[in-house]
Amino acid sequence: MKRLAGLVLVALAAGCGGGGDVDETTEQAVVTAAKAAYAKARLEGIDMTNGPCLGVIVPNWVADVAHDPRQPVDDDPANQCEAYRAGEAEHFVELDPDGNVIRVE
Repeated sequence: MKRLAGLVLVALAAGCGGGGDVDETTEQAVVTAAKAAYAKARLEGIDMTNGPCLGVIVPNWVADVAHDPRQPVDDDPANQCEAYRAGEAEHFVELDPDGNVIRVE
């Protein structure tokens, strides 16, 4: 797991210019980190049907679970990651309850 985190940080440092679109290298790295957070949460028995926040996955990025298609509950700030709402993370990876990527922003 430490090796994965290190690889993600290297990819982010190389590929994230801040703001705007997410480049392909960064997107691949954060999706990998989000899927690892999802797998860990599943192993811990976390119920994904309620759309939990999976937390900060790398600096400035969170992973969140939402419905696909989106439901009004997914847009309620109370159901979004605290770090994102508080401005501690500017980007997110959104996964569906099965761990599939919905969007990366």
